[in-house]
Amino acid sequence: MTIWRSSLLDRGLARKVSKDEALKILGDSEKEGLVHMVDNAQGQIKHTCNCCGHYCWNVGIIRRRKVPRDSLMEVYFTRRTEMEECIGCGACEEICPVDAVKMVDEKAEVDLDWCIGCGVCGVSCPTGAIGIERRAGKDDAPKDFEHLHQKIRAERGL
Repeated sequence: MTIWRSSLLDRGLARKVSKDEALKILGDSEKEGLVHMVDNAQGQIKHTCNCCGHYCWNVGIIRRRKVPRDSLMEVYFTRRTEMEECIGCGACEEICPVDAVKMVDEKAEVDLDWCIGCGVCGVSCPTGAIGIERRAGKDDAPKDFEHLHQKIRAERGL
């Protein structure tokens, strides 16, 4: 166990959970429309958060259109809608944490410039019309936390 994780446990700021409890927490969070956020790397994840569009410094800023999505986060996926399956119920518009979905002529219209590809809308879709797909030109995320920081430093010329 890493020092920071042990320190959080020792101070009572965190607690250990079983795999089953963790999966239940994630499932409940998903049903509430929270976005699963982790380090933007493929492995050695150091944190996870379930973010909402109202208070999260990341998701909330995008929802309020304060900073362009691509300036704030690396988005590898966006929403894909099977329009012939869409029944126009509006569930996806209601739950979208970044307000990227609007109902137009009883069909969901997605602003792909603001969609963060979180998939929250797909969980609420009663027909399964919603999925996510990789954005064109986006490679895989860095393999781990160290490579993520190397990529960020290189992008900033450091």
